[in-house]
Amino acid sequence: MNSSLHLKTFFCIGVDKLSLCVFDGIKDKIFEKKISINKNIEKKELDELYEEFLGANILKVEKKIHKFVNEINLIIDDSNFLLIQASIKKDGRGDKISKTDLNHILFDLKQQIKGNNPDKTITYIKINNFMLDKKMLLTLEDNFECDELCLNIDFVCLPNHIKKKYADIIKKYQIRIDQIFAADYLVKNYKKDDEDLAQTAARLKYENDENAVHIIKKISEKPGFFERFFRFFN
Repeated sequence: MNSSLHLKTFFCIGVDKLSLCVFDGIKDKIFEKKISINKNIEKKELDELYEEFLGANILKVEKKIHKFVNEINLIIDDSNFLLIQASIKKDGRGDKISKTDLNHILFDLKQQIKGNNPDKTITYIKINNFMLDKKMLLTLEDNFECDELCLNIDFVCLPNHIKKKYADIIKKYQIRIDQIFAADYLVKNYKKDDEDLAQTAARLKYENDENAVHIIKKISEKPGFFERFFRFFN
């Protein structure tokens, strides 16, 4: 298979270990490297360890797959993640509520969460359930219509300074962040007994949880060809 669009890379940053994994499909883990973290390590040394581990193994991955890694998914075990659980109700007042209205509701609520938490970045949004005309549903049909709509939604947020720290490390290798997963949220909501966290996140990326709200990223300017060329062969 080995299509650059199909390959997914995951950098897992735990309390006691680091790992880098590459998947070519949900069950096909084609690269994995793990190291343990000394519990007595100083913060400065820990940040240096992140850089050294990622730099060394990204090069190994790129040589193995014969392609550049352009983006990476982070799985972070950090108590600074904030889970905001919100509920919202929409009454059509005589007009039918449709998917277009749902999109507007989600956008407005996301903007409200961002406005109330300017020091944080929303990393994951999941609609836990819907109530259409007082009937509870876990998923919605694309062409649904109702008179009244209620939503219960999870917003997972990470402080901006923590996101920036990891983004700055990754940017040194001309790679951008695709998605950030909170390890604790994955464990509580998605992880199966026979999976590690990277496999859980990979399953979500390949299968797409239909209740997860996709966050559109701004893509920064790509590095020049020769910049990437020399990184690969250095």
